[in-house]
Amino acid sequence: MKEYTLTDLIEGLNNKSFTSVELVNLYLNQVKLYDSYLNAVSELNPDALKIAAELDQERLTKGPRSPLHGIPIFLKDNINTKDQMHTTANSLALSDLIAPYEATIANQLRNAGAVILGKTNLSEFAHFMSYSMPSGYGSRNGQVINPYNKKLDPLGSSTGSAVAIAANMIPVAIGTETNGSLMAPAYYNSIVSIKPTLGLVSRYGIIPISGNQDTAGPMGKTVADCAILLDQIVGQDINDPSTLHDNHPREFYSKAIKKSVRGMSVGIVHFSNHSYKDEEKKVLLEAKNKLGKKGVFVIDIVIKSGSMNNLKSLLYEFKHDLNHYLKTVEGSTKMKSLQDIISFNQEDPEVRLKYGQTILIDSDKTSGQLDEPKYLSIRKKLLKEANRFEDLMQKLHLDALLSTRWSSYAPIAGNPSICVPGKPLIDLKPISVVFVGKKFDDATLISITHAYEQATKHRIPPTLE
Repeated sequence: MKEYTLTDLIEGLNNKSFTSVELVNLYLNQVKLYDSYLNAVSELNPDALKIAAELDQERLTKGPRSPLHGIPIFLKDNINTKDQMHTTANSLALSDLIAPYEATIANQLRNAGAVILGKTNLSEFAHFMSYSMPSGYGSRNGQVINPYNKKLDPLGSSTGSAVAIAANMIPVAIGTETNGSLMAPAYYNSIVSIKPTLGLVSRYGIIPISGNQDTAGPMGKTVADCAILLDQIVGQDINDPSTLHDNHPREFYSKAIKKSVRGMSVGIVHFSNHSYKDEEKKVLLEAKNKLGKKGVFVIDIVIKSGSMNNLKSLLYEFKHDLNHYLKTVEGSTKMKSLQDIISFNQEDPEVRLKYGQTILIDSDKTSGQLDEPKYLSIRKKLLKEANRFEDLMQKLHLDALLSTRWSSYAPIAGNPSICVPGKPLIDLKPISVVFVGKKFDDATLISITHAYEQATKHRIPPTLE
């Protein structure tokens, strides 16, 4: 099947080249063809065709609600949906959970007229369960496979969302990130993903790791597609205090792709204690040349990366935030606490604990109190190091930083980041360029990454079996 971008599909629906029902059937067929091998999809929405038919009728009588009207989309299976689908974090412990309320972003997408086609698999509890668990594995649905090569790690935790897009089983999807789980799977599946500024998108109704770092974000084949999707999920939400900021007005990120980047400034980050490989150097040189031809001022910056191991702080935050989340779904699952989940898994370790649950146990050993002096000290040191990227951009008057490595700077400090393919993925060595922007300047970052993407166009689809 031909690959369609979200932009192609929006145009086709507007021109009546096809209906939403036809689109849903098209992608359901793609899932049928490839997901038995790739295992990206956790669950399909049994009401998808009915919803699509209703949206087709609504388009005829009232017109489209938004650009996403009638567009099928997947959500990562840690996002609550108030329908017949489960929300499980790919864990048998939560396999009974049909959420009693809908995540804010799921509700926003429904209101925009998107068809939630299903949920995607993820690394169990967003890769925060065991130190030895491989990316893309969960006790409920097993291992997600990279569509480019089964030997290639699908990486991160938003693996199912990334694989489904790369394999053309869906045009766009939503993933989540705490510390690389949007950037890493996008990188290793040669797609685009945007991790928005922390506080731009509500996390209410999403199974958490950390309220200090978690965010949902769009994943797609192009920067433009992700920007269109981002438009529909941003906004203030009283259920998520991080979104209640008055000094950052509402923007339409899809317009940013049309903005000229001439006169903007970008820094290429070189880490003195982590050298780039020759192929990475070629990718960075190309980025410098291509952006330079677009009128972007590009400089090289050398810094020494400091310690960014945030495991100790995340252990506290996970216990605190997961226990809070479980209270909000009480009565819809037998699990009432992190301790309940640990005990449940121990009842059948052969099936439920193939790779153990060392992280869950270590998290439960903490107090889970975010006012504990030990925790506050750890977090303070992390933020001091993580804010170096923001400080650099402010000091040097840069609009963005870029590298062929994703790091913990953006997720810990809350900066936006965007991953764009840096070479055609024809081997076992994926390379993407990861751009980091200033907080709440996501629009500028989208303009720069779109310019880079259009000047390079490195993404090629996988050859599927």
